[in-house]
Amino acid sequence: MDERKVPAGVDESVTQAAAINPLRALRILGSASGPMLAQAALHTELARVEWAEEKSRLLRLAVAAALGSAFLLCVMLFAGVLVIAVSWDSVYRVAAIVAVIVVYAISAGVAWHKLQQLSAQGEHSFAATREEISADLEMLKSRL
Repeated sequence: MDERKVPAGVDESVTQAAAINPLRALRILGSASGPMLAQAALHTELARVEWAEEKSRLLRLAVAAALGSAFLLCVMLFAGVLVIAVSWDSVYRVAAIVAVIVVYAISAGVAWHKLQQLSAQGEHSFAATREEISADLEMLKSRL
């Protein structure tokens, strides 16, 4: 008979039912090896597709950030020079300089907000792959 000690108050049949039979588990895994390999191949293909989508999104993000930064810098530079040149001989010189700085700060805030939105989309990367793998793991746990 098995010499394992069962804690007081616990039914022995419950502990035997909760234990995993290694031979049964090996038989199940052996018979399921073909479908498991096919499922792994599907997961690999899904991950490959999602990686291509993520790579494309990151490339678009980088190009948009670079172009947006370059154009914004040019516009802000020449608009600031124009505002200061037009208001130089007036009493509004200081107010014009402050207005240019405020507009630049607001523009930088809008750009930062847009970059935050695009970066947050990265949290959804590989969501389908993660869901499929977790579903498969749950199925395997329920069978063992």
